Amino acid sequence: MFNIFTLRTWRALPVVACAGVLFAQPPAGRGVAAQTAADAPCRGGRGPCDQQVVDRAAADRGRPLYAAECVNCHGALARGSDGGPNLVRSLVVLKDRVGSELGPFLKKGHKTQSGASTTTFTVTQVAELSHFLKQRVNDTFRGSPLFRPGDILVGDAKAGAAYFAGDGKCAGCHSPTGDLTGIGGRMTPVQLQQRFMFPGGGGGRGGRGGRGGVAPPARKPVTLTVTPASGPAMTGELVMMDDFFVTMRASSGELQTWKRTPSLKVVKIDPHQAHYDLLDRITDKNMHDLTAYLETLK
Repeated sequence: MFNIFTLRTWRALPVVACAGVLFAQPPAGRGVAAQTAADAPCRGGRGPCDQQVVDRAAADRGRPLYAAECVNCHGALARGSDGGPNLVRSLVVLKDRVGSELGPFLKKGHKTQSGASTTTFTVTQVAELSHFLKQRVNDTFRGSPLFRPGDILVGDAKAGAAYFAGDGKCAGCHSPTGDLTGIGGRMTPVQLQQRFMFPGGGGGRGGRGGRGGVAPPARKPVTLTVTPASGPAMTGELVMMDDFFVTMRASSGELQTWKRTPSLKVVKIDPHQAHYDLLDRITDKNMHDLTAYLETLK
């Protein structure tokens, strides 16, 4: 139970919020060796606040240890070789938080290229190695300067054309001689695939920003037609809708809000709905075939 002294002590410490709970930050000035999983504000949880923030200086200090003991088996980018697995995909590395998983694993003893036992690695060395490996994981993300997209132009263009006109139902809204004229010359394969898989702006439904170096298209508004139990139907742009209320903006700019009741009829029209529906049924082959076809439209 908290007493007054306990409450005063906690109030004196800087805090961070995570999942609605407050946690005290570790005292300032602690070195990387002292930053263990016990310091993590979301210990045992998941999500952004549970992620390890890479200390670049610590990662640089961990590089020589990796080069001396690990690189021959796991490769310069930690992506594996014939002699060792890919550490970027290792669950030990992905779950690790400044040595929380990596430390116990190495303490059991692991083969090194020099023959030294990993049981002798210090807490500082493990923490710095953790930062180095997390940095290699981050280098696989699109935001990293080292990221290079792979070759995704591996599909069958003829099969893609058939899918476009048939099962994909793309031809119902798009035309290779109309709105898609020359699209294969304006976009890379990565950009093409990103555009039809995430038409709302790169992050899915209403995502922010484009990916693959292409600006997202101007998002077309979702429209509503609301018909109350009494009175005429009204049509406008969706502003907000949940289980309790619906708000839309009329063409005049006026906002209208209704309480959701069984008698209130709401019809939503999302211009990108066909793309969202496609995600539930498109196969990997369909996706690559369609990309290959779109790339030919130059």
